[in-house]
Amino acid sequence: MRWPHYLLLTILGGCVALLLWETAALAELAGDFERRAVAAERAAGARRPAPEERPAQPSAGGSRRSAPAKGAEPDGAGPAGSLADYSRLQLELHTTREQLERLRELLAQRNEEIERRATAARERAEEALRPMPLGVRECLNALHECLRRDGFTAQRFLRASVIDADGLHDVELLEAAADGLSATFLTAARMTARLDRATGSLELRFFEGRRSDGGERAALPEAGFVVSFDDVDGRRFEERLPYLIRAEGAYPVPQVGPAVEPGKLDPGSRRQWAARLTRLLAAARTDLRWSTVRLRGLLEGRFLAVELVATNDKNSVLGSAHCARVAVEIDARRDVVSLLLQDGVMRREGVESQVDDQGFRMLLPGVTSKDATDVMLGMVVSR
Repeated sequence: MRWPHYLLLTILGGCVALLLWETAALAELAGDFERRAVAAERAAGARRPAPEERPAQPSAGGSRRSAPAKGAEPDGAGPAGSLADYSRLQLELHTTREQLERLRELLAQRNEEIERRATAARERAEEALRPMPLGVRECLNALHECLRRDGFTAQRFLRASVIDADGLHDVELLEAAADGLSATFLTAARMTARLDRATGSLELRFFEGRRSDGGERAALPEAGFVVSFDDVDGRRFEERLPYLIRAEGAYPVPQVGPAVEPGKLDPGSRRQWAARLTRLLAAARTDLRWSTVRLRGLLEGRFLAVELVATNDKNSVLGSAHCARVAVEIDARRDVVSLLLQDGVMRREGVESQVDDQGFRMLLPGVTSKDATDVMLGMVVSR
């Protein structure tokens, strides 16, 4: 049994004790009034004089009755004050009895209500201790997994009792706040799940329950309380929870993007390979200092769309090369390394020359095959 149930039973017990105390006090007051009424009735009877004997009728035609004795009161007369007190006490006694009867009825109704609530609390406690059915547990686990994979980690379903065509029943949900310092506790008799395929939004609607947030409890609206999630993977939810999700609409047609160019590298990889190629060219003993300005990709051991720049000791640009393909070529037998330029144009000292598919080989003196292989991580071609 949880602490709210203990608190409810304590309050109800206090109410019952208070009602019993009030009933005892009212019964004591009614008994006092009844004793006073009986005493007043006995006193009035003791003060009433005994009836006097009437004289005998005259034997012949006597028409007059004997006069009453001196000092005697007329028949049927009594002390006026005693009769008024007696009437007042009778009225008060009758009123007290009616109030006591109404109080007994109210107490009986209150006892029935207390018993009904205690029975309901006992049933809820037994239901809370009863383990969830295996199918309901698998449903909640799948719902948690789908929400977590879409980035929603604040919601935690604590329990549910039944799942059918109307949704989940007897649901308990705990939702943590964004700052992690508070939480919302939600209980509902029923929960439904609706998925909008077109917008990718999931809507969980809770009916007939209560919501506790920040120490305040409020009943759920008749139309249901909604917890929504945007940009979810609807296909995953439908695949994992076909018996819970009610999907509407159609999924948008995926946009077909342009085909990825073969050999294209990401910006980070392009910078790394350009730096390695520049390091290799700097190690060569050539009259000009060549460096790699840009390259686009790497395919079958050849760098694609490469731009090279040649400078002198004063950092003046004296040459350049723009080629569709560039490869580091080694001749292991003679231990010769060269840079193979293909399909492009080469400029040097103001003279521009075309490079065909056969290629132009720029010798790299001072660089061995092993050095080239190590610097380029094996990305070389053999002659």
